[in-house]
Amino acid sequence: MEDINFFKTKNSLYFKKISKKTDLSSNDNCDGYLIGEKATESEARKIIASLESLQKNNPSKNKKLIAVEGNGDAFNRRAIETLKINYLVSPENNTLRDTLKQRDSGLNHVVAKIAKQKNIQIVIDTSKISTFSPKEKANTLAKIMQNIKICKKTNTQIKIASFAEDKKEKVDEKSRKSFLSSLGMHTSDIVSSTKF
Repeated sequence: MEDINFFKTKNSLYFKKISKKTDLSSNDNCDGYLIGEKATESEARKIIASLESLQKNNPSKNKKLIAVEGNGDAFNRRAIETLKINYLVSPENNTLRDTLKQRDSGLNHVVAKIAKQKNIQIVIDTSKISTFSPKEKANTLAKIMQNIKICKKTNTQIKIASFAEDKKEKVDEKSRKSFLSSLGMHTSDIVSSTKF
């Protein structure tokens, strides 16, 4: 698959965005779930436990992929260390103020190494970036650039996805790859950045 979206489309994973355990249904016909940034850590644990029990009750159904939206350094680290997830989406979300020496990008070398060991991929969400003001956009792009450098040093995989609600918001594969190139990602890493 080449993208992740919130609607069914060709060559794309169909995810459902949830923030509470009650949002889950055994009839969900999606490829995976995105646990939104509004969900607390304890709620994320409940959602994942519910998904595991649903999977045990219906072993014939495909296993659902689980993605968690970033929500600050502490949340991101605990999510990667303790939750059974496939993707950490936009780790730069809800980060604290930057210091003089370093930006608070929601990711550091230690967390990136743990993500690599647990085969958790870092995903850049293009849909959020387009909604920011110019100042917020510049700050977010700088944090993403820092995360790209950290992931390159630790060999952690970075992916980029549209997370579009409908066809109008979808960003094509070529545009997403050129976006990563403009942020300084190496060409050999860009090739696999849209394969999920």
